[in-house]
Amino acid sequence: MNTRQKGRAFVLKIIEKLRNELDNSTYEVSGSGAGLDKGDIRIPSIDLIIEAKDQKQPQIANWVKQSDREGLGYSKTALMWRHPDSSSYDPDVRVDMSLDLFIELAKRYQEPLIKEMDREMKYQLSNLRQVCQWIIKRI
Repeated sequence: MNTRQKGRAFVLKIIEKLRNELDNSTYEVSGSGAGLDKGDIRIPSIDLIIEAKDQKQPQIANWVKQSDREGLGYSKTALMWRHPDSSSYDPDVRVDMSLDLFIELAKRYQEPLIKEMDREMKYQLSNLRQVCQWIIKRI
């Protein structure tokens, strides 16, 4: 298996796991970022571009720079790489991302700001339900 095939097999393993456990719409970027769509993998639900690396000698600093370039300065990016001591059949995949992105993603798992609905929210939800019912009747 040449390096291109090895890299694609690694990308497909990551995609399979991400589709099964996170976002079914995760996809491989055709041409590995050669066109307008950059990076190796996209997770649309969190607007994330992933650069994947499966090499024996990690070059984290260079890979992070490449990952940042793939984001073109406006997209969220992450680097996923196989730990060199792990098997390519069952890889130990590591993720590198900026601290700001990590905090943004971690905040999604904090407790909600509203623990109990107030009168205004109950009213708005009631209106929302009525509008949804109205739309469903007309579909």
